[in-house]
Amino acid sequence: MTSLLLWWFVRIRKRDIIEMMEQLEYIQEELNHHDFQKALKTSKAAVVFTLLVLCLQPFVLSLRYLMYQGESLTCSLIHNPSGITVQSILVILLHEFASIYINTSITYAVALFYSLYCHIFSLCLKERDRSVLQTFHLYQHVLKFFKQVEKVMSALIFLTIAHFLVSLFKDMIVLISVAQNGRGTMLFSYGVDLLVCGALITIVVLSAESVQLRANSLRLFLSEYVPYDLKISCARIMEDRDRLKLTGWGTFTIKKPLILTLVAWLISYGVIILQFTSI
Repeated sequence: MTSLLLWWFVRIRKRDIIEMMEQLEYIQEELNHHDFQKALKTSKAAVVFTLLVLCLQPFVLSLRYLMYQGESLTCSLIHNPSGITVQSILVILLHEFASIYINTSITYAVALFYSLYCHIFSLCLKERDRSVLQTFHLYQHVLKFFKQVEKVMSALIFLTIAHFLVSLFKDMIVLISVAQNGRGTMLFSYGVDLLVCGALITIVVLSAESVQLRANSLRLFLSEYVPYDLKISCARIMEDRDRLKLTGWGTFTIKKPLILTLVAWLISYGVIILQFTSI
């Protein structure tokens, strides 16, 4: 359900997302060559990671059908009662690939785009020699950035984190169940999915917090060194910290405490599952 909502939201806000990317052109001179190369390598690594997961995960998940024949889903996918054939293997692979592509590709894309966008913008805000006037103009672009990101990406990132959280809960149920039944292949396949979801949530939170901290550093610098007459005329701009927050649809701020909260939920959830399965 969340995947379909994400596809719909992305399609509606396609123009707004393009405008977000164009905003980076106004501050591209703040990004030095070394940081640009670093960001380029990071984006390439993200693309390779996404392709590997989307291509390799169906093969890993397909092993559960090949190793544990006779189960209901395996029987519905394999029509040949005599055993596994090339055709049945292709059917299983296509089934898994289509399922993963529909359910996870859009969430991976939104999470990585959001993370890379925040990462590149935070690189533009690194401390370097700037005049007060240059810093003030940069800070004005920062305010526009936060406003645009909240408008376009806030709901998308809320749905993405919700999707990852549901996936983590589901994976924990399956992992506990297969661990008790001793099915190592399924343990590996769902364990990989759990690690990927957890890693993407962490990357999203850390990249968002990085740009928030550097934006707040600009605000503090201006509040201390800006000329008195300019400080009076722009007092609200430099003192309103609420405008320098990235949230998930206004329900939570995307910072490190969010990771601790999710970990606490997962631990509590895991304990509850263990108690019920041990009965």
